[in-house]
Amino acid sequence: MPGAIALFTRESVEEIRKNGGTGNWVTSADRVRGYSFTVLVRNGKHPSSPSDVDHGTAFLVGRVSGTREVPETAANRYPRIFIEISEYALVTVPNSWSKSQNPVWYTSLEDLHIKENSLKFELVPHQDTVSAEVINKDKIVADMKRQIGQLFNVPGSAVELSIRL
Repeated sequence: MPGAIALFTRESVEEIRKNGGTGNWVTSADRVRGYSFTVLVRNGKHPSSPSDVDHGTAFLVGRVSGTREVPETAANRYPRIFIEISEYALVTVPNSWSKSQNPVWYTSLEDLHIKENSLKFELVPHQDTVSAEVINKDKIVADMKRQIGQLFNVPGSAVELSIRL
């Protein structure tokens, strides 16, 4: 069962594509890196939220490729994290939010009623070359996992790769 971080957001698909991910979340970068996917759920009650999907509807699944700390901190001085994605797939899954007050929810694609095999991922266009270099490595690994998964008829998230030195 692939792990997913559900995020309750007002961000538009275009912002996420332009920025190469989503932010600025109060969470642990180490914990985020342990998850394969982020699922964005529409917070339609935010004043600057687009009206593309209904409130509480999952609208985008992103393949997590990295994190970075941003200069802004939360009121409690915890760091905020930007979650980078290398690929995204658009979805429409109504009533996906857990009704939690916390906008960050650690869950799974299965619990959100999203089937990994049905997702059609598109590359996220990246503008700075440093991020693009990191993303390309992540894309290669993701492609390898997906291909091995197809070979053995399992989802790519079930494949683990290791390197021994």
